[in-house]
Amino acid sequence: MARSSVERVAKEAGFLVVDDPTQTGVEGPDVIVIDLQRHKAIEGVQGARASYPEALIVGHISVPDQDLWIEAERNGCDLVLNKGSLAIQLRRRLKNVEKVRRNRYPLMDESDIAGRLGLVKRFNDTPVGPLALYQVNGGLFCLEDVCPHAGAILSEGPVEGSVVTCPLHGSQFDICDGSRLRGPADLPVCRYDIIVEAGRVFLVWA
Repeated sequence: MARSSVERVAKEAGFLVVDDPTQTGVEGPDVIVIDLQRHKAIEGVQGARASYPEALIVGHISVPDQDLWIEAERNGCDLVLNKGSLAIQLRRRLKNVEKVRRNRYPLMDESDIAGRLGLVKRFNDTPVGPLALYQVNGGLFCLEDVCPHAGAILSEGPVEGSVVTCPLHGSQFDICDGSRLRGPADLPVCRYDIIVEAGRVFLVWA
């Protein structure tokens, strides 16, 4: 059933569906669709990401499984969907497949943000290092969680409005853009883009 949906959507968008791109002479797939409940599916995701780093990798599941969902995202799936929504979401993506941003990493569920202001959560281990996610005036902002002055954990400092203060030496930074507001730090902190899609919050970077 999933295959027929993929074939139908691909045909509408003018895409060719193949089972093994290495056997067809096709330059490289734009989209790879993987059934995450098949044997060794995660290894398949890893292999696809390694072989085709620019492709959009879509995984689908028929039974809700949050652990599998997160594991698939962290091993290279750009999008994980319930099988029932596969055709709808894939149709939307194929319209803009050339605009897909490759480097993205799942941080948390959108539902876990509700009611939190200021610091939402700290992430010690991401592909770009320690990060802190903040909610200010209804917007989500993600900053490198290391003060550029002496390496303190920035998110351990107080937050007032859109300003975070380093707990070690008092440097202040604008949460919305990472700019330095007060020393002794001489540099801003890195700010990273955040997107929310299908109920998940993702870090994205170039």
